[in-house]
Amino acid sequence: MRTIELENVENVRDLGGIPVGEGRVVQSGLFYRGSALSAPTQADVDELFVKRGVCCVVDLRCGWELAAKPNQVPDGVDYLHIPYYDLEKVGIEYTERAEGTKAVGPDFACEPTHFYRSLSNRLTTAQMRKALDEIFARTQSGRTVYFHCSGGKDRAGIMAVLVLSVLGASRDDILEDYLLTNVSRDKRYDEMFARFLRLSDGDEKRAHELVVSHRAEPENIAAFYAAIDGEYGSWDAFMRETLGMTDDRVRAIREACTVSLAREASAISSARGTRSTSAIRVTRTAGSTHVADAVGTVCEACAISA
Repeated sequence: MRTIELENVENVRDLGGIPVGEGRVVQSGLFYRGSALSAPTQADVDELFVKRGVCCVVDLRCGWELAAKPNQVPDGVDYLHIPYYDLEKVGIEYTERAEGTKAVGPDFACEPTHFYRSLSNRLTTAQMRKALDEIFARTQSGRTVYFHCSGGKDRAGIMAVLVLSVLGASRDDILEDYLLTNVSRDKRYDEMFARFLRLSDGDEKRAHELVVSHRAEPENIAAFYAAIDGEYGSWDAFMRETLGMTDDRVRAIREACTVSLAREASAISSARGTRSTSAIRVTRTAGSTHVADAVGTVCEACAISA
């Protein structure tokens, strides 16, 4: 099962095992997607950074989300903030509210398909390229990356679409991974209802409609594909010219980050837990939350990259 059940980090899964054609699959243990790491328990930290050896975290959230809920990332782990929308860092922010809602501070509810279409703008796709470059620079050398947004559905979902497309996954398999988000999301109905109730000014009917409309749905991904085709001419042109995925580069990435199905099955059944088992300590300092490695580096790959 690719889904990873953590105590206080939602919607986490390994992209490993997804078919990419020619009898190959995405290598397990390289690409993890999920929600923000703002309040992981000690067990969550150990699972991600010790057992699974995550050596880089790519945060796709905008600046106000990061300021409100900063990540807890261990020393020795690369932390990269590459938002899709952020007025200061990207030069653009998303401000379109769903009908019948209001903003509460910087928070507001969007209309999902409109948001997905908006991601085709060239400032945001330049950020997508930066994130992909950082992700593949590490995974091609066997280092593990965790990329996330707030809940792990929309921005992380699109990053997974891009990663899996480069690796050769079919659109059906990409969609299947995207829809797995609903397994986690549907368990959090009360939490989401409370948020949307605030944003709909106490309208319970509208709040419920927003919870339902903000599930992971096929039309969201379809809207993104259509917007990319409209802005860049075709998906292939977008991948090649905007994201820099030339034939030679794609070939090298696939060679490094995918494996034969037989090899993947063997790896899964073989001994696990070969990474460092040193404990990582979560500490809090004045004005910030900090995660420190109690006895040194998190894993061998992190020691190399630090």
